[in-house]
Amino acid sequence: MNAYDFDNTIYDGESIFDFFIFALKKDIWLIKFFPLVLFRLIEYKLNLLKIEKIYQTCEIIINSFFKHYNLNYDELIEEFWKLNHKKLKQQFLEMLKEDDLIITGCPNFLINYIKDELKVKNIICTDFDLKNKKVNFICFNKNKVIAYKNKFKNKKINKFYTDSLADIPFMELSSEVYLVNKNNVKKIDKSKYI
Repeated sequence: MNAYDFDNTIYDGESIFDFFIFALKKDIWLIKFFPLVLFRLIEYKLNLLKIEKIYQTCEIIINSFFKHYNLNYDELIEEFWKLNHKKLKQQFLEMLKEDDLIITGCPNFLINYIKDELKVKNIICTDFDLKNKKVNFICFNKNKVIAYKNKFKNKKINKFYTDSLADIPFMELSSEVYLVNKNNVKKIDKSKYI
């Protein structure tokens, strides 16, 4: 089994940030959250973001926006993917096999829309309950390891593709690790990071 991160690996960008910008264009009221979202994105890029902060930020936005507006989520998500489908990297779509795993912080409501195109039967992602406006699980950092072991026990991963050192805990489960930067893929010596 090979494992893949989604954002900045299979998808060119941060899908949840892109979705926030997409929603912002739909409703300028969201602009009040832009500094907070941008700050969290910077923390993530610098590998300083803690899981608790993600939960806190998501809860603030969900409770303030999704509860405030009566949205047709299916239409919104379909429109988002019509605009952003081009950001799926063909080279990675061609690499994916049915028994591979995508393990990602991308929320289920986004990735589930395109899961058939991804061809894999195993996807572990952030669990947003849009119906109840609640975040059940953030698939990030050590939570990726917990979620993986809950589903696959001690099954070894052959190759893991990611863009971020936030995935260091998950790298330990993989025989080989590849760092992705846009379309460049470089095998790294994981022992330098673990």
